[in-house]
Amino acid sequence: MANEINITFLGTSSAPPQLSRKQSAIVVKYKSHTLLFDVGEATQYQMIEQKIKFTKLTIILTHLHSDHTLGIMGLLTTRNFRNIKTPIKIIGPEWTSKFISLLFFAYRFKPDFDIEIIETSGGIVLENKDFLLESFPLSHSDTSFGYKLVTKPKIGRFNVEKASELNIPRGELWKKLQNGKVIEINGKAIHPSDVLDEVEDNSLKVIITGDTPFDETTVEYAQNADLLIHDATYPSYEEVRAKKYLHSTCTDAANVAKQAKVKRLIMTHISELHKNLEESLRDAKEIFSNCEFAEDGLKVKLKSKV
Repeated sequence: MANEINITFLGTSSAPPQLSRKQSAIVVKYKSHTLLFDVGEATQYQMIEQKIKFTKLTIILTHLHSDHTLGIMGLLTTRNFRNIKTPIKIIGPEWTSKFISLLFFAYRFKPDFDIEIIETSGGIVLENKDFLLESFPLSHSDTSFGYKLVTKPKIGRFNVEKASELNIPRGELWKKLQNGKVIEINGKAIHPSDVLDEVEDNSLKVIITGDTPFDETTVEYAQNADLLIHDATYPSYEEVRAKKYLHSTCTDAANVAKQAKVKRLIMTHISELHKNLEESLRDAKEIFSNCEFAEDGLKVKLKSKV
């Protein structure tokens, strides 16, 4: 069965919201996981409209600027009103814990559910049996991060004969190998690949930058990604403004996609300075053909070949 990720763009505007665009928010659904990247103003309204459940959420903040976080208190308060008890994770840069605490103090808010806050300065921030989430620093601010989501490849059938030949006792050690963990017997490391039949890799890789200028770090992390979601705040002729405010033009985003050899580029965080999106899209396509601008409500389905 093919691997599948579903992505919904809830908000695609730059800081000043527009009639047709709300502030930044992207939902990534994979298996039983719902990841919400940024929570701009009006995010919970968009979640209701797009039928995104409030129950199981991991919130990931690319940075703490207001247009990426203004919706967080409304979302958490709604969970209280609806008596949702499931725990929630909030992942963000250094100072996220203090930021959330200050919000709770200002609003006299006490959640009726557990919140786990994970602060990142780069590296792996979340890993489970289904996927790995890694952050990498960007130069939009001192605490601005992009994220790389990689799904775990399909695990091959456990080969009982191979396990017996290696004298691996049945039980807990077999289970660890089946879950992709390395074990040790008599000082010798045994890897899952030693006892699992080979299967074709069906993992998927998605990069979400948040706000960023053109950044070589993104090029490095996005190599051969299935999808790159990139800041494209300005049209191609606004290079000076983009550098001043540490954002990207649409052609900056296209250059990252081209250099990283990604399969597909979706541009977001779109300002009103794009007077003609068709022209901006043409400029980007001259550099990287498989690209598009996101719209609020855009749904994207990524599928592996196997």
